[in-house]
Amino acid sequence: MTQTESSTSPEHGDAEAIPRGFIDIQPMPVWHERLIHIVAIAALLYGAYWLYWRWTYTLNPDPRDIVASIVLLVAETWAYLNMCLFVFITWRLPEREPGLPLSDRAVDVYITCYNEPLEILRRTAIGARAVRYPHRTYLLDDGKRDEVQAMCAELGIGYIRRATNEHAKAGNLNHALAITGGEFILQLDADHVPLPNILDRMLGYFNDPEIALVQSPQDFYNTDSFTHVVNDEGRRLWEENRIFYSLIQPGRDQYNASFFCGSCGILRRSAMASIGGFQSQTIIEDMETTIQLHRRGWKTAYHRETLAYGLSPAAADAYHVQRLRWGQGAMQVIRKLKPLTASGLTLQQRLCYFAGSTCYFEGWQKSVFYLMPLLYLFTGIMPIAGNQEDFLIRLVPYLILVVAAFELLSRGTGYLFISERYTMVRFYTYMMTITALFTKKPLKFNVTPKGMSGVPLKTYLPQVVLLVLSLAAPIWATFAHKYGWVNYATRGWGSMAFWMNTLWALWNCYFAYHVVRHTLMMRQQREDHRFLERLPIAVRSRGEAIDGLVPESTLDDGSLRALTTDLNPLGLGFRSTVAVAEGTTVDIELPLAGNRVATTGVVMHVKEQATPYGPTYMHGVRFGDLPIEVRDAIEIHCTHHAMPMWRQRYRQNIDIVTRTRELMRSTRSGGRRLVQLPVRLRYMSKGGTSTDVGALFMLEELSDRGARIVGDQPIPPGTEVEYEVDGTTIAGRGTVRFSRAIETSLAIQFTTGIELNNEPVMVAA
Repeated sequence: MTQTESSTSPEHGDAEAIPRGFIDIQPMPVWHERLIHIVAIAALLYGAYWLYWRWTYTLNPDPRDIVASIVLLVAETWAYLNMCLFVFITWRLPEREPGLPLSDRAVDVYITCYNEPLEILRRTAIGARAVRYPHRTYLLDDGKRDEVQAMCAELGIGYIRRATNEHAKAGNLNHALAITGGEFILQLDADHVPLPNILDRMLGYFNDPEIALVQSPQDFYNTDSFTHVVNDEGRRLWEENRIFYSLIQPGRDQYNASFFCGSCGILRRSAMASIGGFQSQTIIEDMETTIQLHRRGWKTAYHRETLAYGLSPAAADAYHVQRLRWGQGAMQVIRKLKPLTASGLTLQQRLCYFAGSTCYFEGWQKSVFYLMPLLYLFTGIMPIAGNQEDFLIRLVPYLILVVAAFELLSRGTGYLFISERYTMVRFYTYMMTITALFTKKPLKFNVTPKGMSGVPLKTYLPQVVLLVLSLAAPIWATFAHKYGWVNYATRGWGSMAFWMNTLWALWNCYFAYHVVRHTLMMRQQREDHRFLERLPIAVRSRGEAIDGLVPESTLDDGSLRALTTDLNPLGLGFRSTVAVAEGTTVDIELPLAGNRVATTGVVMHVKEQATPYGPTYMHGVRFGDLPIEVRDAIEIHCTHHAMPMWRQRYRQNIDIVTRTRELMRSTRSGGRRLVQLPVRLRYMSKGGTSTDVGALFMLEELSDRGARIVGDQPIPPGTEVEYEVDGTTIAGRGTVRFSRAIETSLAIQFTTGIELNNEPVMVAA
């Protein structure tokens, strides 16, 4: 084992001097919270009435129908119970401030790894090494690879390996605990790159001697992954884990029930010693360990600020491997730890752990909802008795209240339609987790795959089957009723039962189709992720000049003006109004945050894109052998600046009222149009003369009434400016209305809004 200490000298005593990361849900007005509570209570009360009416008036006693009728009612009852738990957990989201960080404390940073690609490990290692609070960084290598050990020696961080792999991740962590001595441990998975201020922002919680654990959100830098939905025009982002990290964890925190999530958390060594280290009865050591800490009377805290970025499952196969492990571990928790009756837990903690471990039964509940309309259309079995009109009259307000309560309680992160798509994605995997509830055999800890991956048929076969059956069911029912093959006991298409079940089946069909399409489309194409980054660059060709260059599209030295679209140490993409031929060797100086580095690469592909303002060209460049210090500089820029900067410019929580207002405004004004090209700015004087600003900005978007630009220089509101995108038809004048700063640990950028005062803004080429 080798080890070094990495430190810098920030002012740890000045809380205001420590930059903050991204927090997705901001405090809401009192009236808004009251509205949330009123609607939630109304949904619970009406839901109780609905279930009472269903059990007493609509249970079908016919011997042919009774089993299906009871199964459907049990599924509805389980859904209502989950709604009650959701309301209980998300009723209030407490606001916590960590206070001043502890000073002069020994902190160990653990990075656990097994078989992850070396470039992913290096990215995390140099990010951990750059954490500002004095600490020791260790890479815990259960893969026992000599190349990983050599990398650690090169980076000057500690390397730990053990002789066996007993108890998987928990055993790996316990082995490291036994041979290191830090008072606090920051645990990171192999792919989670911490921001430099992570310890400064979280150590303050440990001023309370009863705090054993502080957990922060797990956010992700590969926003093109299977679990992300990105809307560039509206600058909106949704990620499948957000409801958990934005709502469930903060909500649990009000009951001292937030739990360790395996990464991005800090633990107190003495607390871990009191329970014998990381627990290993199950394959989810994080929840199991937290349960034991809570049983011993320790407290936990949840810090809502994103302070690390990792890799979300890039494709469907990795997603299902991860969710299956989580679900099987939850079943082990139910069987072995019995959270509802475990001693030492409060009633609130028991309810939170019950909700967290039984949520995987959702797969069986949803499968009932998916299959019931098919059961009726194919066989005529009617799970609902009574008058169909009475049923519909009561069902509609119940659905409205449930949807409204979910949207309001989720405080802008719910997105019901998207959430339901992912429910469809995982229902079968969640169904399969139930096997772990009944087996005593040890389960294998399957590491979530990283890097390129395929899309095997098994990852979407259940949805394909459901899609085909949902389309075939109404067709079959039409003929089966007409020719008397099935006794439906209704008037066919003249009955509400036919229409309701057909609409229900087609509703499920829509979500199944989306899952199949999304699964086939979302797969990682590269071995390593390219970070989204917009940097103004000058592209210089080696050898022959770039064809098609005109003075307006060049810089003073004749090089091409361009804007990067993505970046990592292996290459970049750039966008320009002039094409650079494939195979061209180019020199590009990258203006990284606080550092300019020179790179050389080869244009591997060029793709023309038609736009309303003329053609643009997307280029892919593969770098040559860059010096290691340049590669590391690019890594730090991407993880500590590009990703946090991009994340702050995209919104993840937008309440339903704001969403509706923006949709109406977009419909009236024609909406925003993405441009994302370098733009020249000139100050306009009252006499009509212009002065070049000097700095190069990016024109992010245009609308009929305004423009948004991004750059490293602020422009005072009220300033009259003239803008022009070389090589296109975009040009105009306007008045600056705002200039907002966005700060990361490395640099500051400014988003500037311009109100246009000339028409038209652009003319089609």
